[in-house]
Amino acid sequence: MMRSALPRKRRFPNPVGLIAMLLLTACNLNATVQQNTNQPISGEPQVRIASPLPNATFLEGVPVNIQAQVTNAGADINRVEVAVDDAIISTLSEPNTSGAPVFSVVETWTAAGVGTHTITVTAIRGDGSTSAPQSVTVNIVTQGGQQPSANNNSNSNDNQTGSGGNDNTSSGNDNNTQATNTPSEPINTPPPSDTPQPQATDTPSKPMASFTTGVNVRRGPDTLFEPPIGSFAANDTAEILAVNTTRNWYKVRYYNGEGWVFANLLSVSGDVANLPVDPGPPVPTITPIPPTPIPATPVPQTNVNLVAGNIRTDPEQPTCKQTYNIYFDVANLGTTASAGGTINVEDSSNGLVTRTQGAFPAIQPGQTLNIGPIPLTVDTNFDAEHVLALIIDPGGQIAEINEGDNRGEKRYTLRRGSC
Repeated sequence: MMRSALPRKRRFPNPVGLIAMLLLTACNLNATVQQNTNQPISGEPQVRIASPLPNATFLEGVPVNIQAQVTNAGADINRVEVAVDDAIISTLSEPNTSGAPVFSVVETWTAAGVGTHTITVTAIRGDGSTSAPQSVTVNIVTQGGQQPSANNNSNSNDNQTGSGGNDNTSSGNDNNTQATNTPSEPINTPPPSDTPQPQATDTPSKPMASFTTGVNVRRGPDTLFEPPIGSFAANDTAEILAVNTTRNWYKVRYYNGEGWVFANLLSVSGDVANLPVDPGPPVPTITPIPPTPIPATPVPQTNVNLVAGNIRTDPEQPTCKQTYNIYFDVANLGTTASAGGTINVEDSSNGLVTRTQGAFPAIQPGQTLNIGPIPLTVDTNFDAEHVLALIIDPGGQIAEINEGDNRGEKRYTLRRGSC
């Protein structure tokens, strides 16, 4: 993971005063102080849906995690409504008892009804004013369709090569129907002839990937290859062409080209031991977006020092595909108040990173706030060690006297659960 270079901050003008303040307030990192609920908030609340992603595909009957963040909130948020196809499936009453300006909600919907569905989240104040409804469209497919019979395996592989393995949802069903009906149809055996027939030779089976859920297809073997070049739907199959050097990504046939998919999100049939090893293209370098230039006007001297404290998860031992909540201490050990800002959350394991974001309000000098809950769902690398990292003010928007203590980490092993 590459970190953006942060802008140079002002040096503390009085080192002796800083040391004294650190000694007086460091013991308060574990204290929990109620967030400032008196911040003036006006206008409509705003909603952003973090999960599921647009056009994601799920099998019918599986749970779909719905995660949304409400900003410009405040204490007068009366409820949050979650609807599927304009029918309300859940009403979350008094979802922001702390009165925070930013909070998150999590709801689960069991996928039902094959086809396209629209999920909508709306935040409503006590006076009846509402946020603009935010929606995302998902696709639901049936659990397990018929597969081509053994007699048609060669045709299926040809179709995968020609269509890239992503046309199974439509054309693949027609092939399945023919494969099922063929054995029951009468077969006219031609009379024997003197023309010698070619002898059958053994054809080595091509390794194939089968997908049980929607999977992104990327240009290279890493999630840093953004955006995805496409996706496979649940029940799709594709020919496997190569494996990367760490053998956790497969290069597959995608339409008339090639793409990369993560190995943990598919099942493999056939022999992959002799696949060629392909390191893929170079991993893209993320260039940080420079901050907007600020006019050279006199600004008051600030002595803010935000420090990362304890990290707690609920439940303490996260489980694969199950949402857990994160609580995080943030202290201001400076001598002036800090403005509110954002917290980046990154869960990484074996090169794969799951990200989300939280927020914190203004913090007075010597004050420690417990931020949370920040919901997160991790579905990769179960039974492996994960590093949960939280970075305060990742864009460097708040001027501080010390940037070296803005990151906190917690290590844990992700339980397998239903994965």
